[in-house]
Amino acid sequence: MSNKLILGTVQFGLKYGINNTHGKIGDKEINEILKYAYQRKIDNIDTSAAYGDAEKKIGNFIVKNPNNTFKITTKISYNQPSLEKQLLKSLDNLNVEKIDCLFFHSLSLYNYFLQDIPLLIKKYKGIKFNEIGVSLYTNDEISTIVNDDLIDRIQLPFNLLDNSSQRKNVLLDLKLKGKKIDARSVFLQGLFFKPIDLLPIYFNPIKKQLTVIKELAEDQNISIENMAINYALQKDYIDRVLIGVDTLEQLKSNLSIIDKPISIETVNTIDNIFIKDSELLNPSKWPK
Repeated sequence: MSNKLILGTVQFGLKYGINNTHGKIGDKEINEILKYAYQRKIDNIDTSAAYGDAEKKIGNFIVKNPNNTFKITTKISYNQPSLEKQLLKSLDNLNVEKIDCLFFHSLSLYNYFLQDIPLLIKKYKGIKFNEIGVSLYTNDEISTIVNDDLIDRIQLPFNLLDNSSQRKNVLLDLKLKGKKIDARSVFLQGLFFKPIDLLPIYFNPIKKQLTVIKELAEDQNISIENMAINYALQKDYIDRVLIGVDTLEQLKSNLSIIDKPISIETVNTIDNIFIKDSELLNPSKWPK
């Protein structure tokens, strides 16, 4: 299922994730990660101008490895300069003529540029990018764009807690409208790997559910990584699953488990985990 994976690159330009002990990835290891990903048929990369110098790191790799033809998605992350200038700047950073999908980093940014998007599509769709996408967080946000014909693709959180019980109905609505769905945050920024007793009190309301997840993995004799990745991969309404890594070894480890699907019983157990306060699942709301 490696061809269903997207390699996230925020760690190429920033120290990212609640459980990241390695910091920003060095240039040599970035090149090794990209080479290995391509060899293992991960030919999709997700990045953004907001991820430090990640676009330029990818661009440097592409110049040196022109045969590694990745499909790249990047994001409009700021309200200035213009849409066109941000797009062209990203293409320049990435050293490519065209990207697969141009995402908006939030619904608010998409709405900010809404009147400019039809002109951008008319001028550049099929030439500089193939699709328009929006990165979303909440089901309410999803409901506002489900009938928007300008949008081809959605990126949103989907994981062991932000799961089918939270998302299934709205995601099926998206599929009925022909939207592609990319799942991100499958590890919930590393929260699933953090020892329960080391979590800040902010997470007290979901410690019970986190404990259920850890005990389920132990009972099934599988890793949290295996459970988290394959839970998303095994959902038919998810088109692609985005994973970020801190090291080459972590990527190798993650890829070693994608052909070991989890049982239907395990999927059903996860489906029935429900978090009442969905804001607890949104890293942007977490205490810094």
